[in-house]
Amino acid sequence: MAAATAFFFSSFSSSVLRPGLAPLRRWRALSRPAPRAAYGTSSSPRSAASDEATIISGTKLAKQVLKEVQRDVESWISFGNKRPHLSVILVGDNPASHIYVRNKIKAAAAVGISSEVILRPKDVSQEELLDMTVKLNKDSTVSGVLVQLPLPDHIDERTVCNAIAPEKDVDGFHVMNIGRLCLDQPSIIPATAAAVWEIIKRTGIQTFGKNVVVAGRSKNVGMPISMLLHTDGEHERPGGDATVTITHRYTPKEQLKIHTQLADIVIVAAGIPKLITTDMVKEGAAVIDVGINHIHDPLTGKTKLVGDVDFEVDYTEQPKLLKLMQTCLEEHHSYCINGLCAFHSELRKPICKCLAGYNGERCEHLTLNSYAHNSYERYIAVGIGVGILTSGILAVIYCYVRKRCRKLKSPYKVCMGETAL
Repeated sequence: MAAATAFFFSSFSSSVLRPGLAPLRRWRALSRPAPRAAYGTSSSPRSAASDEATIISGTKLAKQVLKEVQRDVESWISFGNKRPHLSVILVGDNPASHIYVRNKIKAAAAVGISSEVILRPKDVSQEELLDMTVKLNKDSTVSGVLVQLPLPDHIDERTVCNAIAPEKDVDGFHVMNIGRLCLDQPSIIPATAAAVWEIIKRTGIQTFGKNVVVAGRSKNVGMPISMLLHTDGEHERPGGDATVTITHRYTPKEQLKIHTQLADIVIVAAGIPKLITTDMVKEGAAVIDVGINHIHDPLTGKTKLVGDVDFEVDYTEQPKLLKLMQTCLEEHHSYCINGLCAFHSELRKPICKCLAGYNGERCEHLTLNSYAHNSYERYIAVGIGVGILTSGILAVIYCYVRKRCRKLKSPYKVCMGETAL
């Protein structure tokens, strides 16, 4: 798990957990199962009586995990086992891919895992790449195999990922590992998803029965994160027991805002800079930003790295506390009928932020905006109704007068209203 920053959200500021460029997942063969409470039943790090939100430094969490993995590796070797070895296949000269691989090799060395990088030109054939994976699968000295993505267009990534032996699939992209993940069985989990899950457990963010929005549907990030969070905590591979909504880059912004405003946890991995803004997240929610975007800074003329969440947070600073309104107490959870409840720390009473289409102190009134006051359609409808009513009245009068005239026996009398001449 790599560097990340986190905090619990307020209407004035926010908390973001940001897994970095190459999150380190604990080595599967050496990992120790966490207690049941760590999978979503632990209490939130933010108490009900507090009116401050904590920014959590992912860098500190990453260092903690690295130390634990290092101890596990040394313990593994002390029992007479071979030192774990990672083989990375790097194709082409993509600068980002070279940076990612360099970080992975550096992380492996820090915990005592030996590694190698096998470089191949961008015009390498798919057959040669598949032959390499077969050899590494058979090599007993190789503990894990990783093919850095993306690959050149002439190579089918799915074919290459499935060629790696499932038990050596460090990325967790093999169809068997993905299938086991979906079936709540132990498997190698994609690194970024594993980092998010680790952050949630270690920071004590409660997931049981909570609403979670995952913005991003990629099979390597969004999908596995959603699977980890929504599945049963009592299964073979415990999940978060949360209610998960998956959105993506084509979800209309207003619809996305409705989902995020109801969410207790928002995880953003859509690859869209500033997708989530302050007004889209309710008070007390936790925000995890997985996005990595390179954008041009017009002020400096340089390219800078930003996430998917538009919160003005300096990630280089030390963790700090930000003021926010408290979430409502349990007895106030039903106070807002059609909106979000927040407890005002100064007024000492709950207040409501109404959803679109509702107003009132408790968001109890429905706002009808279906018909505009100056709508031509409305005038036409009223005119037609008045015309029909008038015609009916005239028809009744005509029939009444004509019937009365027929009752007069004298052929010389002319009927005009009430007077017979």
